[in-house]
Amino acid sequence: MSKLTLRNHPLRDVLDKELRQRTFPALSTPCRLCHFTFTVANASRQLEFSLMQQQAELQGALLKETDQDLNISLFAGTLRWERHGEFSSYTFILPGTAPALFDDPLSFLPSRDWFDELPGQVFRVVQLTVIPAAALPAKGEINRYFNDETCISSMLANEKARIWTDFQKHAEGAGRLLLVDYGLSPARLGRLAQQLFDLGNYRKLSLLGWPVARQALHKLNNLEQQLSGLTQRIEQERDNDELLLNQISQLAAQTEHLIAETSSRLAATAAYYQLTQDRLKALDETPLTDLISLQDFTERRLTPAFRTSESVQARQTALSARLGRSTELLRTRINLKLEQQNQQLLVSMDKKARQQLKLQQVVESLSFVAICYYGAQLADKALQAAAFWLPELNLSLWRAVSLPTVILAVALLLLFLSRQLKKDQTD
Repeated sequence: MSKLTLRNHPLRDVLDKELRQRTFPALSTPCRLCHFTFTVANASRQLEFSLMQQQAELQGALLKETDQDLNISLFAGTLRWERHGEFSSYTFILPGTAPALFDDPLSFLPSRDWFDELPGQVFRVVQLTVIPAAALPAKGEINRYFNDETCISSMLANEKARIWTDFQKHAEGAGRLLLVDYGLSPARLGRLAQQLFDLGNYRKLSLLGWPVARQALHKLNNLEQQLSGLTQRIEQERDNDELLLNQISQLAAQTEHLIAETSSRLAATAAYYQLTQDRLKALDETPLTDLISLQDFTERRLTPAFRTSESVQARQTALSARLGRSTELLRTRINLKLEQQNQQLLVSMDKKARQQLKLQQVVESLSFVAICYYGAQLADKALQAAAFWLPELNLSLWRAVSLPTVILAVALLLLFLSRQLKKDQTD
């Protein structure tokens, strides 16, 4: 294989490693997990990674720049860290049970100030308690941990597990998930826990687009009303095209600014919504009679918010297209007016050229007379000079002959020059 190794694709090992990343560790029932989600700015990513590298080194593990997750032993349990596009998650896993199903989230940490140096804002905290079917408390005991009005319960993983939750932040500052294991393998239980955490994260991240969409709707209503008014003015005011074009260009700029402000968040909302649907499908959920399921809750609460974001994107696209058509209409009308003005200008120039041609012809006639006059004067002067030296010269006769001769000569000369000029223009 040594020769073939030299022909490896440059991304072969990188892609193989990527496929193996984000694999949740196997879990044994019973256990308790606390999942912390932090939104992290790009500027803080390097600090976060450096601190996690230090944690890995303390536990004898290696965290490389290309790694997106980390599993290390920590505080009598396991810490799982995952790095995503705009958030990071920290899952603390403790084996066994506790006197209470749910406890203070900070009790899972090595120290209560463990997160102080790590960057980011707390986005979500949720506890997951996994118990075997034999340890399932009575119904009244379970209801004590959840809100009856919003309690959700269903079977998961082909009816090998049952979940309880209410999607609320409780007194300890975290959400609660209770999972009853009816015979899951450790690997399948680990994947199920990861799917539940991912479902909650992606569902809540998808909702980040809802406030943006709601604000955008108000701005869209104003922009659409302004466009409607401008469209009416385009039809009625045919003498203010330049002013209307300037106003509609400003409206188009405001629309593009709104799209630039919201498109990234709304596109992320669509992506997170699809990931939420994928995680729901992977849970292999079976609803229970008279109880709300995860699918029901998602369809009732998340889907309307997603549809709102989807509607905003569609309306922004439609508004931009309408502005483009209105702008093109105005430009076409302005261009037609310019063409009409140019045509009128050409007609005026043609009229002036004809007038100039007539004037030139008159001037040419006058020029012929003037040249003949000066030619005759020159001929007369020449005859007078000749008569001084030749007394016997018949001056009257030569004067009578010189006048028609000069006129004929000037006429022939002008005719020759005119033909030469026309010939040069033709060539």
